[in-house]
Amino acid sequence: MISGKILVTGGAGYIGSHLAKNLIKQKHQVIILDNLSTGFSKSLKIIKENFGDFEFIKADLSNKENLEKVFQEREVETVIHLAAKIDVLESVKKLELYHQENFINSINLVEVMTNAGVKNLIFSSTAAVYGDPKYTPIDESHPTNPLNPYGQTKLDFEKYLSKVDNLKYIILRYFNVGGSDPAGNLGKSHLQSGDLMENIMKVALGKKQVLQIFGNDYKTLDGTTIRDFIHVEDIADAHILALKNLDKNSSEIFNLGSETGFSVKEIVDKASIILNKEIPTEVVERRIGDIAVSVASAQKAKEILEWNPQYSDLDSIIRTDWNWRKNNPMGYI
Repeated sequence: MISGKILVTGGAGYIGSHLAKNLIKQKHQVIILDNLSTGFSKSLKIIKENFGDFEFIKADLSNKENLEKVFQEREVETVIHLAAKIDVLESVKKLELYHQENFINSINLVEVMTNAGVKNLIFSSTAAVYGDPKYTPIDESHPTNPLNPYGQTKLDFEKYLSKVDNLKYIILRYFNVGGSDPAGNLGKSHLQSGDLMENIMKVALGKKQVLQIFGNDYKTLDGTTIRDFIHVEDIADAHILALKNLDKNSSEIFNLGSETGFSVKEIVDKASIILNKEIPTEVVERRIGDIAVSVASAQKAKEILEWNPQYSDLDSIIRTDWNWRKNNPMGYI
């Protein structure tokens, strides 16, 4: 059981802020490290005002000298590493950037933390490492074959971790993350994102005229892609359970998903009913790297970590996201 200080990289971002909030609520000593390139200082202010104190360090993982000072001056026991670039389409255009941010910078972090005697790590990975699935639901034994540089950089770092001596780590592979803090304090604020849920909300709020559906000729019942959505609160809970199980389950990989797939059309129709808003759509060309079906098997996390998702039905994901976004139509800006 982890009792010392926990450093959360990317803690001002979407998942990181929800995780930091829950760690603080459970009385953990939290240090958030973020360069605020995609995170938000306002989310940090909200956490501090509503949930409790923590230390914030504005720093970049590319600067090893600064990282060394962080670990030299603080008694960190565990690192939860979420900081990363996550836009699949951007990764195709900016391969070198993603290699630096997601792979090289992550190696910097591990080298500095292990040199400082910190041996505990929880790593935020992705279902994108699997690529086009050979079967569904996808379990942790499924072959890995990323279709884009984003997924490849995450897999490259996973492989690196397996070669680091004396490091206790757990890897969490997320499927599609959605929803917001049920109390409405925190949410997702990636205003330029290609994220489906976010763009549904933009259309519902009148910030966007039409929702683009990328292809309707997939081999699915209605021709649109099928995805597994998991609530951000359940993702945060899985990290805390991983902390509790790190000693017993070091070097393990766990999928995090709802184990239920919905097509893009089904999600749009459901959102339209819940929000009582028309969501106009237009079908455009498929995106590079999109696959027809991605649905998780999360049985390993449920059995070993005793993970029990509480918010990951589609209704709760849509309702909690709307509850936050209707009061924050421009995100944290």
